[in-house]
Amino acid sequence: MILICVPVMAEGGGGGGGDGSGIGSGIGSGIGSGRTTDLSSISSGLLSPQFILGGLVALAGLILLRTTKINWNIRTLLMCAVFVLFGVLVIMHQPSPLRAVVDPITTLMTGSAITLKKTTALIFIGGLSVIGAKLFCGWVCPFGALQEIVNRIPAPSGKKIKLPFNISNGIRISIFVISFIMILAIGTDLYTYHNILNPFELFDWHFELVLAVLVGAVLVVSVFVYRPFCYLVCPVGLLTWLLEHMSIFRVRLDRGKCNDCNKCIQMSPCPSVKAIVDGDKVRPDCFACGVCIDACPTDALAFGIGKTRANRSRDRESGD
Repeated sequence: MILICVPVMAEGGGGGGGDGSGIGSGIGSGIGSGRTTDLSSISSGLLSPQFILGGLVALAGLILLRTTKINWNIRTLLMCAVFVLFGVLVIMHQPSPLRAVVDPITTLMTGSAITLKKTTALIFIGGLSVIGAKLFCGWVCPFGALQEIVNRIPAPSGKKIKLPFNISNGIRISIFVISFIMILAIGTDLYTYHNILNPFELFDWHFELVLAVLVGAVLVVSVFVYRPFCYLVCPVGLLTWLLEHMSIFRVRLDRGKCNDCNKCIQMSPCPSVKAIVDGDKVRPDCFACGVCIDACPTDALAFGIGKTRANRSRDRESGD
């Protein structure tokens, strides 16, 4: 939350570091010309077509998760639509989600100005993540959608790999720490340094060699691993994973209905379902795909709010 609030509260020179086309009037300027004006400009930015459309898609995803059984085939069609809307069409290319998360850190450490459109994008990402777990990453992000689409390709061995979360998250945090050290040392972050870890440049049709190698490698690994860039590298994924712990809506288990058949674990492509069933405090990212909910034969899983009555009664009996 500090990362989200800092750009809004920042003071200093305006007009720093543009990264592409503006979102609307005033959104391309830097923060620091006055807090009231900044907040007004951010509000206007959130009402721009790209954020309205993104919000509507996330809302549609939330409604579907609450009311509909989403199997893998339906999910794949939905991800194709998300990829076309936010990846192929010129709707939500700028600013890139990765830069919206990374640039405020660089700004904070170097004292430069951050553009209002990046601040707006960061608030948008954070807001959706607090409303519902991974509503941005799971329902709006075009590169996440592309990885899911590729993951539907059958693996040569017929098996998919679920990476241990302590390893994947350890790698993701380590990359973030290295990037932080780079900011302190040379004033630039690892992710956007020659765009070596910024696949979102793909959606601006930039096909430099480094970018092509990165995207190609991620897509090859995506055949075997669900959303490898999200779990192993992406700072947006790291931020939304932290916010996921305070999300209003998320996948929750009604222990009273669960018969321990483990069908949800077997059918789900991600490692988070086992942690949810086991009641782990620290859980892997859940990208709100809804596949585990569809797989459950007893309706023990739901994308809901708070604990179910069965869970509360069990907590009282166990003294938790």
